[in-house]
Amino acid sequence: MTTPLTPDKEAEKNANFRLPIQKNSQILAIFAIVCTAIVGLVNELTKDKIKAQEQLQLLNTLHSIIEPSRYNNDITQDCVSLSSPLLGGSKSSSINKKTSQTAYIARNDSDPIAIAMTSTAPDGYNGNIELIVAINMDDSISGVRVLKHQETPGLGDKIELRKSDWITSFNGKKLLSEKDSRWAVAKDGGMFDQFTGATITPRAIVKAVRKTLLYFKDNKNHLLTLPNSCLINNQEPQPDNEKESEATNEH
Repeated sequence: MTTPLTPDKEAEKNANFRLPIQKNSQILAIFAIVCTAIVGLVNELTKDKIKAQEQLQLLNTLHSIIEPSRYNNDITQDCVSLSSPLLGGSKSSSINKKTSQTAYIARNDSDPIAIAMTSTAPDGYNGNIELIVAINMDDSISGVRVLKHQETPGLGDKIELRKSDWITSFNGKKLLSEKDSRWAVAKDGGMFDQFTGATITPRAIVKAVRKTLLYFKDNKNHLLTLPNSCLINNQEPQPDNEKESEATNEH
């Protein structure tokens, strides 16, 4: 028969049992603090490099849709923020929710020659297709590129320039009127080709580019009066009463 432990022995046993647990907890806490500090340090050391790479990628994209010899300003630092249902958003978004977009202004000296606007095609086959659409001041398309998509490889991904030159078929095109029936894929009686086995994707992009053109035609002069949001974003935080300006058009 086992002899019951005295209260002192019982307390000593419990203390010996808790000590390793407490020690392990302290080690884990120190490890977590060190890991957090390392991650913070890495982020701090690399954030400028990451930002520079993002700016270079953006500049390369802008150069591909607006001929660089046409403008002499730093286009990545000359932009305005805007929002409109015409510029798209998620299909699942509330009807009143607007997606913030950006317009980059290309200028020759002080004269604007084209504006490249981001927009969203919400009805791609696999969800949103993020675009950037460059439009000349005479309302003609300078160029279009896909920034992000989740379309089916081998079918819908022909919207990428590295897979197909289809996206360049917008170059030089104009919207003659709000109801210009040419702005559709060939299957719907329009002037843009669709892909074999993938009509939804090109249809979504044609629709989004058309809506972006509509927005541009109605708002291009107003866009040029908005404050430069690229400069604002690169400055120190401003007082709360300085609000972001938006160009809106319910059309």
